[in-house]
Amino acid sequence: MKRILYSVLHFFWKDKVFLIAFAMAVLSCFFIPPSIDYVGYVKPEVLVIMFSLMIAVAGLYEANFFSFVAINLVSKFYSIKWIALVIVVATFVFGMWVTNDAVLLTLVPFTLFVTKQTGQQRHALVIVILQTIAANMGSALTPMGDPQNIYLYAFYDIPFSTFIATMAPITITGFILLVVTTLALIPDVACHPITVSPKVEVRRLVLYGVIFANALLCVLRVVPFYVTIGITLALTLPFAIHLLKKVDYTLLLTFFSFFIFTGNMSQLTQVKDFVGGLLRTDASVYFTGLLTSQFISNVPASILLSTFTDAAFWRPLLQGVNVGSMGTVLGSLASLITLKFVLKDFPNQGRTYLKIYSLVCVVFIIIITAFVFIIGY
Repeated sequence: MKRILYSVLHFFWKDKVFLIAFAMAVLSCFFIPPSIDYVGYVKPEVLVIMFSLMIAVAGLYEANFFSFVAINLVSKFYSIKWIALVIVVATFVFGMWVTNDAVLLTLVPFTLFVTKQTGQQRHALVIVILQTIAANMGSALTPMGDPQNIYLYAFYDIPFSTFIATMAPITITGFILLVVTTLALIPDVACHPITVSPKVEVRRLVLYGVIFANALLCVLRVVPFYVTIGITLALTLPFAIHLLKKVDYTLLLTFFSFFIFTGNMSQLTQVKDFVGGLLRTDASVYFTGLLTSQFISNVPASILLSTFTDAAFWRPLLQGVNVGSMGTVLGSLASLITLKFVLKDFPNQGRTYLKIYSLVCVVFIIIITAFVFIIGY
């Protein structure tokens, strides 16, 4: 009995975001008792898209797709400056198509390996910092790049082309800043990485590519979510059932908990009207999203604030939480992945990493925010 209790407590405690979401959902049930109306709170398309993307990305990772592309790109350059730029740009581009955490889980260890193997470890911290920002800025462009994007895209029923157009100023500005910063901070020192390209399993690559395309069609609203989940399970269960272990069920449960909480809060009209009254301008919504993300991460910030933000202000909310992925390492949970790898390889450099990361992020936030408000608001 003690072992079961310990396992349950460990499950809750190891993911504090889920713990907070679950507690908020339970607390809200005392104000709005459970009923059949709860079914309407949940957005199944969000959970289906995330589940399918998790399966596809885990499969592509297993098939060595990301490593194959990265290694073949890097092996063509003989200077740490250009190797760093290729890594940053590759992370940026991959981030548009798969979630930022999946990209960082694959490419940050690759970056640390390349810098160590070429004797350029002194540049590793700067490269992975820019790589982390690249993952967050690249993923900001598309609905499938970030969990909060998937949620807001579905919650406000945003047309795909409108979503891209809204986020393009942030992504383009971020890309220019990343290229300029990389070229400015990384010296042109000759080196030649000795890398062996991994074998890519073509059959599995095709299978996972179909699952990914299936999820993308759901994002584009070409295929309904119930067809998407049917296809995903039909391909996964007989051919790749082991990938079900790779799914982040805690994240899915976190979203489910937030759905219950925000659904109940939306029924408390006095609370909704009061908080919503504070979010009645583009600037207030944008900066609330940006600042809230610094403390609770942009995924829960998006779900929480969407409850009180009128549909007329979905643009500044979407932009604010994505720019909010920078700043503190809590701004985006994906940023914590990089920090974990850095502390493992450079246990005495944690403070230095945080100082440089925070400084670069503040500069990026100021410039991107200024640009967004100049052209948008």
